[in-house]
Amino acid sequence: MSLIFSSHPGARERHLQRQYKNPLFAVEQREFDEQRLAGARYMDEKEQDEFLQTFHTLLSKVAELKPNEGSEIMLELKSQLDQSYEQCSGLMGEHRNEQAAIVKLVAVIMASIRHGAEGDAEAEQNLQEEELARNTHFQLLQFPLIADLLRPRSPIAQDQLVPTLLAESENAIRAAFQLFDKDHQTLICRQARQLLEATEAASKEAKLSPAWKKLALMTELLEP
Repeated sequence: MSLIFSSHPGARERHLQRQYKNPLFAVEQREFDEQRLAGARYMDEKEQDEFLQTFHTLLSKVAELKPNEGSEIMLELKSQLDQSYEQCSGLMGEHRNEQAAIVKLVAVIMASIRHGAEGDAEAEQNLQEEELARNTHFQLLQFPLIADLLRPRSPIAQDQLVPTLLAESENAIRAAFQLFDKDHQTLICRQARQLLEATEAASKEAKLSPAWKKLALMTELLEP
């Protein structure tokens, strides 16, 4: 009997979904029962509940900011909001409202910090570069894969990175490749080819055409 996965799974269930009946993963990784799936889903639900509690506390702290609040406090809250955006990007369910609220609050805090930095060319340049980097980071986080890879305790083990990438969409691969330097990208491409060749040799029934196309894309991204 096939397992039924959530339409908006959390990080743990999402990784099980990548592995399920996927010949690119080890047998013990791609074959599991409803009990293991239920356990992953339970942990994802627990993480979501804990996040929402922490997030509401953070919102209260931001609401209590005074107009003349020190920049150190505002920067600390902004950092916590950035971390919250990254965390909720990988949670189960949809969290567009929380993400939109974070973007607005960060914008308010940054406007106040920029006001305090007026006249300081170096500080203004640093703030501009930081805002650009944050916007790029938030765009990458539209792909749950990115949030999964950046988690402090990622469900994606190091030896599962290559099959995980080969199981993702082309757009997700394009986003993920930005996280790695050239040497790491080269290693990923080499390991992906070795994995595909070994899987084909072990099973003629494995349908690997989509995965070979993903490798072609990775190789293309590596060349520039």
